[in-house]
Amino acid sequence: MTPHDPEEARRRRTALAELLAANGDLTDPAWRTAFEKVPRHVFVPEIHTGPDEPPLTAVHADWLSLVYTDEALVTQLTDGVATSSSTAPGLMLAMLHALDVTDGLTVLEVATGTGYNAALLAARLGSANVTTIEVDPGLALLADVRLRACGQTPTVRTGDGRAGHAARAPYDRLIATCGFTAVPYPWVRQVRPGGLIVCPLGSGTARLVVGDDGTAAGQFLRTPSYFMGVRAADETGAAPYPGDPGTADERLTGLDPAVPAGSDSFPFLLSLALPGAATSTDLDDTGQVTGCRMWTADGSWARASTRTVRQAGPGRLWDVVEDAYDWWLCNGRPVRERFGATVTRAGTAVWLDRPDQPVPHVTYARTTAAHTPETTARTPHGSPERSC
Repeated sequence: MTPHDPEEARRRRTALAELLAANGDLTDPAWRTAFEKVPRHVFVPEIHTGPDEPPLTAVHADWLSLVYTDEALVTQLTDGVATSSSTAPGLMLAMLHALDVTDGLTVLEVATGTGYNAALLAARLGSANVTTIEVDPGLALLADVRLRACGQTPTVRTGDGRAGHAARAPYDRLIATCGFTAVPYPWVRQVRPGGLIVCPLGSGTARLVVGDDGTAAGQFLRTPSYFMGVRAADETGAAPYPGDPGTADERLTGLDPAVPAGSDSFPFLLSLALPGAATSTDLDDTGQVTGCRMWTADGSWARASTRTVRQAGPGRLWDVVEDAYDWWLCNGRPVRERFGATVTRAGTAVWLDRPDQPVPHVTYARTTAAHTPETTARTPHGSPERSC
């Protein structure tokens, strides 16, 4: 026990470990030992529950109980926008299990955040085998202080994790704990052949094996994942809905506006087809979905109702939704673990079941909607002319 780890915290941590083991999220005894050893509360001294609410800290009665739940916790706000969080332990463990580590392996972690995940890695593999990089200098400093308070000394560096950290390469494993729209190619060059990369893409996590040919490929985990997107040091996250500005195209649509937020496997596909897009639903008094709003950082936006859709900006977001939905239905409503990704110097390609079956609505270049405005009439979704 350390001065930072009172008996109540250890009791709650053990109880959470038992819950995660019962749920099938904590299956490796070595990871369980690390999980029961590392005090999450040291890395989450305050929890933000809303932009207008004061943070919860150790002086609040429910702070410790909230720390030791299987929940993602917002740990930093910048101008009212969440810019750092502690990932839900169940998801963290799913990704750590996917790393398939053994004693003596070296790991690069991208996005240090609070330092909690780096602490688990250090507890499992030893501090000398762990390197972690964080774009936010303030977060990197805090994480280093917290790690040292727990007796752990992994290499903590400040920088853009998209470039990796070549100074300590090659690594046996690489794990990212923020969201990406494509896997940065420098990672492939910094992980040895046969090594693994575990990276959130869209609302899923890809587990990739690095090959001798300078590529990496693998499939998505079954577990959904929702991470804050990778950002530069001066960025704070997604822009707010632009509010239907300018002149918009309007047409009929037969696609239910509830579809983008419906069955988990289709929103996963949509997160790949429209990376970085934000979505919001409109509800009536009974809680039924009556509309859907979507927007991207390039100024594209769409607002769909039960009959019509209005769109404007460089891309036509609802067109992408309709096309992707048709493809998803025609391919038997595939679940996320049927999807995979291949990373080459040219970019990241997503496929279904096999690398020679690319997903047509997902391209590396589309970091925002890449569809150009249509000048001809579009067949309304759901009409007999649309088929597989």
